[in-house]
Amino acid sequence: MRATASISNWIVRLAGTLQLVLGALFWTGHAYTCVPLHIIGGAAIVLALWTVAVLALIARTHRGLALFALLWGLALPAFGIRQATVLIGPMHWIVRVIHLLMGLAAMALAGTLAQAILAAVPGRVPGPEREREAVTS
Repeated sequence: MRATASISNWIVRLAGTLQLVLGALFWTGHAYTCVPLHIIGGAAIVLALWTVAVLALIARTHRGLALFALLWGLALPAFGIRQATVLIGPMHWIVRVIHLLMGLAAMALAGTLAQAILAAVPGRVPGPEREREAVTS
């Protein structure tokens, strides 16, 4: 469980960095051919968010936040896909900012839940330590 939470957290960090770079390029009018990559990165973040949310529920830590993260993972791609048709024109920047904030919130949720899981679930003791414990028990 700890490994899965840690890996999911790293996926969110890497994909999130990619998303921020691509988003900045899109806002400046460049790299529109990379929109499919942006969608894939967003899907990776949502899947990692759902993974840590389910793990948090299993570990019985931050249950309310985990349930919220599951719902947030539904809202983020729904808004992302729909954003191109909302407030078209000079006010569209508002939609872009909301999409950015939703993505940052998803990244923060995943990080918070992953850290809570790592704190709540005991880790394995390394090999030599495990042998020492067996001898003293």
